[in-house]
Amino acid sequence: MLLKSLYFLVLALILTSCGAQVDKKDVKTFVLGLKQGDESFKPLIRHLIEDYNTNLGLTVLEFSETMDGANSPILITKGLEQRDGKVGWGQWFASTERSGTTVAVPGVKTSETTSYSLQVEFDEDFLVSNEKEVKEGELSLEVRKLFAHEVGHGFQLQHAPELTDVMYYDISGDKDFAPYWPRVRAFFGVN
Repeated sequence: MLLKSLYFLVLALILTSCGAQVDKKDVKTFVLGLKQGDESFKPLIRHLIEDYNTNLGLTVLEFSETMDGANSPILITKGLEQRDGKVGWGQWFASTERSGTTVAVPGVKTSETTSYSLQVEFDEDFLVSNEKEVKEGELSLEVRKLFAHEVGHGFQLQHAPELTDVMYYDISGDKDFAPYWPRVRAFFGVN
């Protein structure tokens, strides 16, 4: 009988916890650092980040000179296109930490923090082929499209079906950035 009473008490706590409050927080701070590749690419990365933030109208990407200060690695890989048939990769990560109880219980403060990060990888030869524009202070449109596309994956954007969308699976050809920026702002909760 005691076991049955205990069972119903636990069940009642679980059912009443459905209305319990959990303070949820999303941390979307993306600090990029060069994890793999020649250090000479750092000016290009800084320039791409600055250009990206300017076009978005928000500062959502930062650069760290070392990986110790970064949460989002950049890999520059020689032969990526030959290996994978792509000049870039982008992916997102999320990790959640919870303080308080595992099961939300009324009257017990529980908080949940989800931290987001990303990883992007670029083909070294693709970037080198655009080095002239970088040295002249101009970013190649091809590199800008690639960077926006892969960072877009890091912001949980999927491939778009429209051929001219920068999130189309193939970045070659004319691309329109106009539909891209509102989707990124929405990821950050900004209109």
